[in-house]
Amino acid sequence: MPSVESVIQEAIERKIFPSAACAVLLGGRVKYQGLFGKPDPERDAETSPAAIYDLASLTKPLSTATLALIALEEGKLTLETPLTRFFPEAKHHEGVLVKHLLTHTAGLPAWRALYKNAESRDAVIQAALNTPRTRPPGQGYTYSDLGYILMGAILERVYEQSQAELFRTKVAEPLGLQSTGYCPPAEWRERVAPTGHSENRAGKVIHGEVHDENAFAMGGVAGHAGLFGSLDDLIRYARMVLSGGRPLLSYYSIQLLLTPQAQIGNQPPSMHTIGLFAHPNPLLPRGDLFPPRCVGHSGFTGTVLLFDPQIEMAVILLTNHVYYSREKDAYLDYRRRILNALAAQIGEV
Repeated sequence: MPSVESVIQEAIERKIFPSAACAVLLGGRVKYQGLFGKPDPERDAETSPAAIYDLASLTKPLSTATLALIALEEGKLTLETPLTRFFPEAKHHEGVLVKHLLTHTAGLPAWRALYKNAESRDAVIQAALNTPRTRPPGQGYTYSDLGYILMGAILERVYEQSQAELFRTKVAEPLGLQSTGYCPPAEWRERVAPTGHSENRAGKVIHGEVHDENAFAMGGVAGHAGLFGSLDDLIRYARMVLSGGRPLLSYYSIQLLLTPQAQIGNQPPSMHTIGLFAHPNPLLPRGDLFPPRCVGHSGFTGTVLLFDPQIEMAVILLTNHVYYSREKDAYLDYRRRILNALAAQIGEV
């Protein structure tokens, strides 16, 4: 894919990101894989399929939404289960259901700097719980980290285990993910792509710690961010989705992941699946050429996962964009150009 490679190389030369790893799957088979740059510009190691990236908000679908679907299948909760069942003190959130948290329709605000006043995991969860809603549940869509922080906390209460342990035993081990999880251990360090420009660690190169400020305050384990992973492992996850869920999820759970589920008033479901952006959501990272039927997600650090269920296609793009800057305009321009170049080649690979 010469056009893809030229755009990515240009982005590396312009210091949009130090490195990139990408893949295209069709029908469960890897049709294209590209590896570019050096994850750590201070070292000579080239990017490999085993390089580990801070996945940022890809944590939402890969960990939290996937674990929620597993919990549905195991009869541990339903999409209609109220938040107050797990947090009875939160009477101000009466009417907020699991489905609202997973589809960003709970009425919670997009983001709050909870880490500024909450210095422990429980304190961040309590601060998210105490944050007033901006509208009644089910009456509008606002992409919200807070909703997924609370969804992660619900899963931990359901199973009486940390989300890190839940992800390891219920997702990573069944799928054979060797390099994906929370709080990368020391033996992964050499493969972890560093980041930087986190607002609570100003001026620091971050290596093996989560970039997201609220997730960092939570000890690196959260429902909205915190997961690290490799291209090899995301290919395994994407193959599971494209093959109808096995060995992890049922066919019907995968349909919840791949089709719009956000119910806003009396409108037909749109904007979000159980875990992924859906048309006409402007946050859906599909460039100009991938069709509106695609669903996917992005991460603040410079990551993308995109599916076109109709042709059994997946696109994975991993970068450590925030190593150089947290500003988004130039990165988003290059991301769109990369996705367009990938889309143009889908029929050729």
